[in-house]
Amino acid sequence: MEYTPKAMAGRRDKLEVVIYTRTHKIVGTVHTMPASRLVDFMNSKAADLFIVVTDANVYTLPEEKLLQSAGFFAINRKAIMMVFPKSPGTPIISDEQSKETAP
Repeated sequence: MEYTPKAMAGRRDKLEVVIYTRTHKIVGTVHTMPASRLVDFMNSKAADLFIVVTDANVYTLPEEKLLQSAGFFAINRKAIMMVFPKSPGTPIISDEQSKETAP
């Protein structure tokens, strides 16, 4: 599935991730195309230079002290050294599923 601005305008799935840069650890949620893989999202040639991370906590490395919490955080893809789902085997949660579980 290709990541283009037009395609990204529709429904998205949410995936909790851990992102490492050289100096920081970011824990938050990325928004991907429905039923897509994280690797496809990260490797897309048509994707924006920055990825959006919501409900993000940014920690310093190597101490892992909380530096900043933000509802919205944009990170340059080139700065990312490693990214993985927060919990192995964590299912992707679609926008529709999250609305069903919201209070």
